[in-house]
This record gives sequence, structure tokens and C-alpha cells, in this order.
Amino acid sequence: MLKAIFFDMDGTITRPHIDWKELRVRVGVPVGVPIMAHIEELPAAERDRAEAILLDIEYEAAEKAESNPGVAELFDYLAQQPLDLALITNNHRRAMHHVVEKLGLRFRLLLSREDAPLKPAPDLLLLALDRLQLEASEAVFVGDGHYDRAASAAAGIPYIHLAHDPHAQTDGPTIRHLGELPDHLSPDAPG
Repeated sequence: MLKAIFFDMDGTITRPHIDWKELRVRVGVPVGVPIMAHIEELPAAERDRAEAILLDIEYEAAEKAESNPGVAELFDYLAQQPLDLALITNNHRRAMHHVVEKLGLRFRLLLSREDAPLKPAPDLLLLALDRLQLEASEAVFVGDGHYDRAASAAAGIPYIHLAHDPHAQTDGPTIRHLGELPDHLSPDAPG
């Protein structure tokens, strides 16, 4: 029985605002290397400079954040359901809180990169299960990226993918608009 929905933030709840290619260039991240992994390996002074750039970009994106189509209607619907909602993001805590307040969203649990290792590691999702005292089968994770899918698989939590490209091939349960999510929450849902 479904008891909770976990949401990714950037690209799922909000429209994407961060130019990841530009960020990688500004921080000097080699192609194929995760941004935070690169930053963590830098000498202290360079790491501080890179983290400051990252935080500035993330907070600027949070200030400009706009909800994806269907967020308001979805959260009105979910407010009437007996479900716990959690926001799980690789973003910085301050930016996460700013987005939640700006968009007027309510979550029972908010987790950011300060709380556990980043997705694609399953740690943030496993922490959410622990804090909400749930089994993996009692939750679903809604995200829009391969890190979300990988983290969900590693945690054993069912995953629903929000596909931004209407022509993209998908694997597993997929929605093209957040308004489609309620149809995937019933026991006889597709996928």
C-alpha cells in the first residue's frame, strides 16, 4: 500500500534553470566526472572557491524558480490524500528551503545534500524511508534524471519518470506532465 511520495526538486518540481555545462566550465569539472565528486577532491582553497560558485548558482536558480506545469493542481490533490510527501534533492539546503517557501509547497520531510551522500547513491532515499518509518514498497519516487532512477533502483523504491521530451524513449512508468501522476498511484496503475 502506498504511504508516501518522494519528489526530486530540480526538473521535477521546478523547471530547470541551472546551465550545467556553464557550471562545469566555471568550476573546472572534467567531462564525465560528477560535479560534487570533483569539488570534494579539490585542495581546500580551490574547493572553497568551487563550492561558493556552486552555491551562488544554485541560490540564483532558486530565486528564479518556477514550478513545472501541474504542480499546484497536483499538490492540491495530494493534500487530500493520506500520503506523506518528501522532497529529496542533491541541491543545497538553503536553496531547497527557498524553493519550497517560494512555491508554497508542503512536505513532511525535506532532505538535501547536507543530509546524506548524493543521488545516484541511495542514501537520501533510504534516509527518507527511515525517518518516515516506511518500507521501500510503501513509497514511490518521482524524478526526471538518470541519477533519480539509479538512486531509486538502488534503494528498491518504485520509480516514476517525468519525461520532458515527449518523444524520448522511456523505461518503466513514465509521465509527461505532473497532472498525470495521480493515474499512476492507484493499485491498478499502468507499469
